[in-house]
Amino acid sequence: MEEAAGWLAALDAGSVTPQAFEQWRAADPRHAIAFAQVAHAFEQVERLRAVEDRPAEPAPTAINRRGMLRAGVLAGGASVAGALLAVRATAREHAKTAIGERRALVLDDGTRIELNTGTRISWRIDKGESRIWLERGEIGLTVPASLRGKLTLEAGSARFTLGTGSFNARQQPESFDFLVLNGMADSVRGDGLTAGAMARVIGQNVAIGPADPVTLDRARSWKDGQLVFEGESLDFVVAEFNRYLDPRIVIADPALSRIRLGGRFTTTNPNDLLTALHASFGIRSQRSENGAITLTAG
Repeated sequence: MEEAAGWLAALDAGSVTPQAFEQWRAADPRHAIAFAQVAHAFEQVERLRAVEDRPAEPAPTAINRRGMLRAGVLAGGASVAGALLAVRATAREHAKTAIGERRALVLDDGTRIELNTGTRISWRIDKGESRIWLERGEIGLTVPASLRGKLTLEAGSARFTLGTGSFNARQQPESFDFLVLNGMADSVRGDGLTAGAMARVIGQNVAIGPADPVTLDRARSWKDGQLVFEGESLDFVVAEFNRYLDPRIVIADPALSRIRLGGRFTTTNPNDLLTALHASFGIRSQRSENGAITLTAG
């Protein structure tokens, strides 16, 4: 049972491959039975957790793991309780936001995390070491001076060690962007990043340099529900807006994509953008029955 719990924890932490797990499970029928029992008990823990969850408040909320462990013991029998405790000691906690939602929380180590639209993170705090994984989307982090121990941020192949300060991290389709708004951080290669520095990770390649003022402004402005543009193409602007919208904006005429514009807009309401497009470029917008917005030349 303990071995099965270890495999469940490893799968949750992403430290083993599905292929390795399948080899272990197929090696002995007892492995499959033990894993099914542990997985079922773990599922009951997660259901109890969902029942106890409350809608996120604008103010950050503390994360209490001790209550989760008590729920784990109650959910399983005596033979499973020890395995559950082993799993919960090494498993990750999770948080996510839906499209258009923002959320703030404070971890047990005092780190504040702000989640932007469509974001999912996980974290683990164990023996004075904190690890945060950005699985998708964008986050802002504020690391307090009171933090004791090491704090690591990971996203795919990217890994950074964070000191006291504030940071922004975004998982793009082809890259991972990490910004130091203030404070210091170190890359996995040992590169030191200070305030205003940006690291872009593509595969195993890491490019580090100063961030331009617009990029820094964007990293701060989304926390206030704003999008900032300065001469970007319309297809870029629409792509940024669509991160927050469901249904989305669609450019019907490809020629419109090359139009460039700037301004500051609200993430949750595209009406200001549509008004600006019509006034400056004569672009018409039409909403379909399902709420999608189509842009056409006037």
